[in-house]
Amino acid sequence: MSKKEKAKKPFFKKWWFWLIAIIVISGIIGAGGEEEKVEGNTSKKVENTVQTENNDNKEEGEKDPKPKKKNFTIDINEELNFKLFDVVVEKVKVYEKGNKILADIKMKYTNRDYQYGDTKTFFVSTLFDVKQNNVDLEEINNAWDVENKNRSDVFFPNAAGGTTGIKLTYELKDSETPIDLIFTPTTETEGTETVTIDITE
Repeated sequence: MSKKEKAKKPFFKKWWFWLIAIIVISGIIGAGGEEEKVEGNTSKKVENTVQTENNDNKEEGEKDPKPKKKNFTIDINEELNFKLFDVVVEKVKVYEKGNKILADIKMKYTNRDYQYGDTKTFFVSTLFDVKQNNVDLEEINNAWDVENKNRSDVFFPNAAGGTTGIKLTYELKDSETPIDLIFTPTTETEGTETVTIDITE
């Protein structure tokens, strides 16, 4: 048998076959990945289109289903000086609870009635009204009710020269009209003092 008649190698054992196979497989894998990317980009475009349409509808007058509830605090720090006591209106917090708009009013009351002694209260020192547009507002925790004297800040005895904190919560008529805090000392010789608070954000 001559060398020329030597048996040929099967084609799958030749180097060029494996090179072609690798190139073809790489091409198939690469094409599959591009298809996935194209599908992903298409879905993003659809999402963006839907989102833009939703925004257009809102601009046409539709409101968000859940409007943002009011909840903000106004720093006042206004001091009023009377003959027998001082009051600092510190802050007012306006917020929504349920379907009500409420205002927490925080004050500091200082007893300067040294003849009365160590049991003077805010309740005894002054009449206190809270109004919106000349309409009396309701204190929702019954703080002015004598039956609540063991729980309400307005009935806590304050030593002569001492300061105590007072927090009262009123239901507002609306969230735009300013609030008037009206102090009328019980001395009957002093006039009424009013602190007006703008409650718009």
